[in-house]
Amino acid sequence: MPHYYLDIETTGLDENKDEIITIQYQKISVLTGEPIGPLVILKAWEYGEENIVKEIAALMSGDPWEFVPVGNNLTFEFKFLAVKFRKYLDKEISMEYFVTRPHIDLKPVMILANGGKFKGCHLVLGKKGSGANVPIWYKEGRFDLIEDYVIDEADCFMEFNMQAQKILGQKFGGINHEN
Repeated sequence: MPHYYLDIETTGLDENKDEIITIQYQKISVLTGEPIGPLVILKAWEYGEENIVKEIAALMSGDPWEFVPVGNNLTFEFKFLAVKFRKYLDKEISMEYFVTRPHIDLKPVMILANGGKFKGCHLVLGKKGSGANVPIWYKEGRFDLIEDYVIDEADCFMEFNMQAQKILGQKFGGINHEN
């Protein structure tokens, strides 16, 4: 069951009126949590929102165990993807389609790492900058800044994921799949 880091960047927070700017994913080792494939960034400014949504839909539409999303606050991604799948694939897809499929959302772990506080829990990643700038950069055509932000965010998430998997696996007696 391959795990994939999954994240999106958008023009705003409303899945019904805002657009998806990027969809990024990267294959992750089930054993260590480290990246084992390249970071793929699907860019709306190069291919259009419809095409990037169709590309991720093709990856996610098969056996749910062949693309297990791993991320932070995946509900956000799932809300946007449900709306965009309906729009571009002309299929009735609900949030239930996504949340009932296997996925790993590290938001609760980030909350615990943030002293149990919801506010600022994403800051435990240690990423540079804020996603709030992405829509501004998009309007200004500063696609290089968006790519830099996406790459940094993915790198920070991967580091957090690897550490969380290592610590939690040791602490709670995770199964050693290598034996």
